[in-house]
Amino acid sequence: MVEIPFLLPLGYHRAVLSHVRRVDERAWEALRPAAVDDPGLNETLLRNTYRLEAGGHPALHEAGRRAAEALGLEVEVEFFQAQGAGQPNASLLHQSEKAVILFEGPLLDRLTPDELAAVCGHELAHRLLWTIDDGAYLAVDRLLDAAAGDARTPAQYLETHRRWVMASELFADRGALNSCGDLSTTVRALLKVQTGLSGVDPEAYLRQAGELDLSTGSRGTTHPEGVARAWALQNWIAGEDVEVLLTGPLDVDAPDLLDAVLLRELSMDFAAHVAQTEGLRSDTVATYAAGFADPPGPLGVPGGAVPRFDEPLAIRPVDGAPIPRPRALTAATKQYLCYLLLDLATADPDAGDEGLIASLRLARRAGLTPYDDLADDELGWSDKRRAELAAAADGVIQ
Repeated sequence: MVEIPFLLPLGYHRAVLSHVRRVDERAWEALRPAAVDDPGLNETLLRNTYRLEAGGHPALHEAGRRAAEALGLEVEVEFFQAQGAGQPNASLLHQSEKAVILFEGPLLDRLTPDELAAVCGHELAHRLLWTIDDGAYLAVDRLLDAAAGDARTPAQYLETHRRWVMASELFADRGALNSCGDLSTTVRALLKVQTGLSGVDPEAYLRQAGELDLSTGSRGTTHPEGVARAWALQNWIAGEDVEVLLTGPLDVDAPDLLDAVLLRELSMDFAAHVAQTEGLRSDTVATYAAGFADPPGPLGVPGGAVPRFDEPLAIRPVDGAPIPRPRALTAATKQYLCYLLLDLATADPDAGDEGLIASLRLARRAGLTPYDDLADDELGWSDKRRAELAAAADGVIQ
């Protein structure tokens, strides 16, 4: 029997919580106390749904009890069925003193008792996450939800919100697996919810997941793609890092709050290397490079070798849980680093060709293969001049 890992918040959850507490402590603290429950929710449910009581639906209540016990939750669970022939779905309506699970569409007719436990476990896992550490993660959830609803919110917060809610779905899927104790059952329940089918093949779905390259991250907005969720469960059991679904490559065009920190550090480190490169070492270049510090200031002497940007980059962890897998860089991020190099290479007019040749050499050491073309496009070299500069950079005697 496969051992299921202990259920903990994802590394992404822990890292974002640490970052938010550091930069938005007051807002986080204000949102941390338990909110007053919606006084009209109970009446709305009684008026517009069918309450699924234990006497008429014992299998459902047994599945809920089983899930709550597996997750270590001691809470009253109520179940309701929405009216109408909607899409199969289940959702948690969070209340401070009880858990309310609302079913939609014909889902209950299609689930076995074990699949019911998985679906209940998924929803109750949301409650578990929101009650851990006295509501610490619920406060982040509220803060990011509020930010996502404000048109003035910076894009970094919006991307953090997108990744956060997907991380919460992966956590909830793990709660489903913990509740029913079987991967195939969990994936089968996931498929029935997503497709509305009564009969599905979870093993075939896992094989389908294996045909995808998921290292580029999920493109979902609130939930990772179902096939990615199945892949994440299978690999979580195997002890693999699955949070690449949330992060993907390091992309300067779509950073979240954590990636924004990483990109600032990466820019600062690379600028320091440029400023210390023979042929570019001058007060003017150092002054320009100092602008990449946070806050701006002298960068000092960089440590270690120039990083290679044409292979996955080992990046220092930011705020909390380390990122165990090196991050590849998107084409846009490599282009940004090329522009950083070119800006510093042309900052000091006195550097002349020596500075340009030094920058070409540094680009080769860093694996920034687009640099030659970018510099040519921006500076308008003739074919002859480009060939001369490239030959000098490569140490070719003409």
